[in-house]
Amino acid sequence: MKREILKFVSLFIFFLLIFYLFYYFLMDKFYFIREITALILGVLLSSLGKTEVNGAKLSFSGFTVEIIDECTAIFSAIVYCSCVLAYPTTLKRKVVGIIFGVPCLYAINLLRLFILAIVGAFYPSMFEFMHVYLWQASFIIFVILIFLLWLKMTEKQR
Repeated sequence: MKREILKFVSLFIFFLLIFYLFYYFLMDKFYFIREITALILGVLLSSLGKTEVNGAKLSFSGFTVEIIDECTAIFSAIVYCSCVLAYPTTLKRKVVGIIFGVPCLYAINLLRLFILAIVGAFYPSMFEFMHVYLWQASFIIFVILIFLLWLKMTEKQR
């Protein structure tokens, strides 16, 4: 049991390092994710008020924000994928887990950004709390929940 846990943790750290190094050295190639995130968020917000998107910058009802790497869920996806890849199951199940989990995380992140933009535009005094405390902790919980959901689906298939 201890050996399995040690193997999982070691593989998890290995995959984290590989993905983070890959991202770090190629991060300028991933800028389009920021722009796509801003564009999708702009479309979602456009029905609620005046919205402008310029690259990775978004203005909504007088509130302006720039989508940075941390706003794209890429780091959460790296953690999630590292967990899935480190888990001892078949490659097929790992691929299914990644195909299932990464879009879920991105969708939850878009919901997070949508709510944050509304709060920033209409309740600016609450923005810092929502952004730094509530959503940071909540997103960690979502990563864990999606991983546990995938684990449950994987274990049922055994």
